[in-house]
Amino acid sequence: MSETRALVEARLRGAASPLVAALDAMGVGPDGLTVAGLFLNLGAAAVVATGHLGWGAGAFLFASVFDMLDGSLARRQGRSTDRGAFLDSTLDRVSETALFVALLHDHSLRPYGPDWLGVVILLGLAGSLSTSYARARAEGLGQECKVGWLERPERVVLLVVGLFAGRMALGYVLFALAALSWATTFQRVFYVWHQLEGRGRE
Repeated sequence: MSETRALVEARLRGAASPLVAALDAMGVGPDGLTVAGLFLNLGAAAVVATGHLGWGAGAFLFASVFDMLDGSLARRQGRSTDRGAFLDSTLDRVSETALFVALLHDHSLRPYGPDWLGVVILLGLAGSLSTSYARARAEGLGQECKVGWLERPERVVLLVVGLFAGRMALGYVLFALAALSWATTFQRVFYVWHQLEGRGRE
């Protein structure tokens, strides 16, 4: 899974390299691109909240491109820093939260399924944040933690497909996303638990 993901990411970076070069020539900085991506994601969430799911999917997909470009731009400019990585990771969580809140709001007005699906949306949000936290905490302890079925790129793909598919299909997608996000969280917990076996508390 990780090898396939790495291959896909490498091909996407290659395809995006002309755009990265153009942004570099325009004098755009990676942190500015990260902040721009946040505002685009907030705009996409606002579109979803109004019930225009197809338009919201397109806006979210466009905004997600910035999540890929800022890292490539930083590497091209030799400006990859811990500060930039922290900003990028934190704003990604803000963007993700905004979209789930928009989905919950839209579901409350125009249901995708039964009332309890709102709980599933909240579980999806919690699972997504827990997945990211598990990786961040592991890396804070000096452990690589890129294992798991559903990282952010896969979550983006699932959400975009669900939004394009329409309300009834979106309900099933959200259920799958919640289940797979929590499965990924526990995959990472067990993985890091074993990696840290025998180490003392820091």
